[in-house]
Amino acid sequence: MKKFLIPFAIGGIVALAVEYFQGNSTETAVKASTESTVKATENQGLTLATVVAPWEINSLDPNQTGVIFQRMNLAETLVEANLQGELVPSLATSWSSNENATIWRFNLRSDVKFHNGKPLTAESVAKSLNIALAKPGILQKAFIKDIRATDAHHIEIELTKPFVPFPAFLTHYTAIILADESYNEKGEVTQVIGTGAFKAAKIEAPQKIETVRFDEYWGEKPQIAQANYLASSRSETRMLMAQSDKSSLVFNLDTASVERLKNDPNLYLTSVSIARTIQLKMDVAKPFFNDLAIRQALSDAINRKSIAESVLKIEDGVADQILPKAFAEWRIDAKERTADIAKIKENLTASGYQFNAEGKLLNQEGKPFSFTLRTFSDRPELPIIATILQAQWKQIGIDVNVSVGNFSEIPAGHQDGSLEMALYALNYGKTLDPFGVIVQDFAKNGSDWGVMNWSNPTLDNALQQLETERDPQKAKALKQTVSQIIHDELPIIPVVYYQQNVVAHKEIKNVTVDPFERRFFLEKLTQN
Repeated sequence: MKKFLIPFAIGGIVALAVEYFQGNSTETAVKASTESTVKATENQGLTLATVVAPWEINSLDPNQTGVIFQRMNLAETLVEANLQGELVPSLATSWSSNENATIWRFNLRSDVKFHNGKPLTAESVAKSLNIALAKPGILQKAFIKDIRATDAHHIEIELTKPFVPFPAFLTHYTAIILADESYNEKGEVTQVIGTGAFKAAKIEAPQKIETVRFDEYWGEKPQIAQANYLASSRSETRMLMAQSDKSSLVFNLDTASVERLKNDPNLYLTSVSIARTIQLKMDVAKPFFNDLAIRQALSDAINRKSIAESVLKIEDGVADQILPKAFAEWRIDAKERTADIAKIKENLTASGYQFNAEGKLLNQEGKPFSFTLRTFSDRPELPIIATILQAQWKQIGIDVNVSVGNFSEIPAGHQDGSLEMALYALNYGKTLDPFGVIVQDFAKNGSDWGVMNWSNPTLDNALQQLETERDPQKAKALKQTVSQIIHDELPIIPVVYYQQNVVAHKEIKNVTVDPFERRFFLEKLTQN
């Protein structure tokens, strides 16, 4: 690990310097554009907000960047969610299904316009959803057979089988609705023309989006005239921007930056527990990982309380199971385990494993067991947690190499089979009810961000029953069956639950953090 840390630190200083000056250049350009297009008056108050976050703009396709377009309120879905995670109307005012939940009907708003001035129609909605359906994504997990317009303001979606949770799938960012003119003849997105409270004025991948208020928006009108987005991968750079740019809302700061900014009298911090779990996935087909005794030992050796309180600086962040407390119906009774190293070694010995004279855990060939743990720095706490895990697992005789790279290396390693273990943070609220994520990531051998070479027929069966179960108590029992299997078999090991921190200047009021990470709620911002 020492060979890794030293060049990483030096490289980090260089990268910070380069990115800081690039970031300042971007900020200057954004402010110049704002000053030339938005003439503030004494009564206008706050005219510009700038979201600063680590997530880059990879393309115009919603499958890649829809999460940012949705959060910036550039584009919307048929169904939305409130802060309590309840489904609420958005572009659809209401929805219903036939008795066996195979045909769903959505009533569209009649007063919605796209940013190019054209009205929202059932035909445009159907086209947008059909294009999304043709690409890999969450909609392909929703058993959709046909999407059709029945008249100008109603669409009908027919499924191949009964599926009660279906409306929640339409809240996903890949299901945002774009105008016909957004696509070329191949169905590729060439421009983002949505229906949101802000419309795109400029999109410059991978770093910047400039938007202006859409005055013909059907919903709550923003008070700010312009909202921008800047991607900055390093937490230190985002901290500097929080201090220097009065328009900024800065997301995903590391603990050291948060502690420093707390003492700045010009700033304030908003923190909210979110539906995201920091967790470990591993290739269960590989030697050692295919033994539950090893997976249990790795889990038991983690001092979750220390990581939550010392690294994330939050109380009650221990992940005793895969899903955070926001998902009460999925939660099971799980006792928090203490990291008793002697007991863990005793259990491994009882399972037939041996340790050499140096205390190293030996594999079947009598060689010390080691593996590589991949993670990434977009979430600055992950490399720190990986280093802590490395030290904690060394106590039970397991050597771990930590590799900090790009987040895309994890799904790539899943696909080519090179991944051994990965540490990452997963949002279980992408479709509000975690069913959508769990069915994608845990059922039938999982997905790029889910289980790897693991399956359980009982879990698959429970998820299948949930598709048609309308009785709340029976549905709850099925959900807890799923959670219990994941808890007992540990195909993925939860570490800690996540808390989102947002820093803004005190002049900015009504900063709202979405626990389901769907919106920045820029339309709510005002000035003191």
